[in-house]
Amino acid sequence: MKAKVKFGLVFLLVLIGISACEHQPKLPIKPGDLGGGIDTSGSGGGKCSPDTVYFVNEILPLIRSNCAQSGCHDAATRREGVQLDNYTNIMNTGDIVPGKPGSGDFVKVISSTDPTKRMPPNGNLSQDLIDKIKLWIAQGAKNNYCNSGCDSTKYTYAADIAKMINTNCVACHSSGNVLLNAYNGVKTVADNGRLMGALKHQGGYQPMPNATTSLSACELNKFKKWIDNGAPNN
Repeated sequence: MKAKVKFGLVFLLVLIGISACEHQPKLPIKPGDLGGGIDTSGSGGGKCSPDTVYFVNEILPLIRSNCAQSGCHDAATRREGVQLDNYTNIMNTGDIVPGKPGSGDFVKVISSTDPTKRMPPNGNLSQDLIDKIKLWIAQGAKNNYCNSGCDSTKYTYAADIAKMINTNCVACHSSGNVLLNAYNGVKTVADNGRLMGALKHQGGYQPMPNATTSLSACELNKFKKWIDNGAPNN
C-alpha cells in the first residue's frame, strides 16, 4: 500500500473465486516468530492493560483472519504487493503510519463505505474492530504483547465466547454453510460437536482458526465449559 492500492480487482477475484475464505496454513502466532522484534518495554509481555491495544493478542489475529487469506494478502498471493501475515510485513507493505491513524491507506480502506475500495471485501469488520485497529495505530502501532491472564472460570457468550469467535472465526464464517456471525449459528455448531472438533483440530473437522494455529488451552477450556453448560446466550 505504499502506492495507492487498487483493491477493486482484488475484491472481484475474492468475491468470484473464494466467496468463503479458505483456511490456509499460516505461521502460528508466537512472540518470537512475528518479525520485527517484540516491544517488551512498559507493559509489553506483562499483565494486559485495559487501556492498551496489543498487537500479538488482538491485532494480528484480527488482520490474519480478515486479510491474510488465499487470493488476498497472504504470503503466496501478496495482491498489489501487500502481505499482511506478520508484524514486519504489515508495517512494510500495509501503509500504516505509527501514531497517525488518519494517515496511510490501511485505515482508509478498512473504513471505506465503497465496496470497490473496502477491505475486506465482505465488510465483516465491525466499527468496534476498526476502532481497535485505529487505537493500536494511535498508540504507536507497536509489536507488543501481554499476558492476558486468561480465566477459564469466566465463559459467558457475550463477554468471552463471542469475542473469541469475532476475532478468530467470523471473517471466514459470515457466509456459506457455517455461519458464526450470530449466536444461532454458533449454537448450532456447538450443539452438533463441529465447533469443538474444529477448535481442537480433531480428525474430520476443518481446523480453526487455521491448520497451524490453535487457541490456547485456557481458551479451549472456556469453549468446552460453555458448551457443557448448554451453550447459553448469556
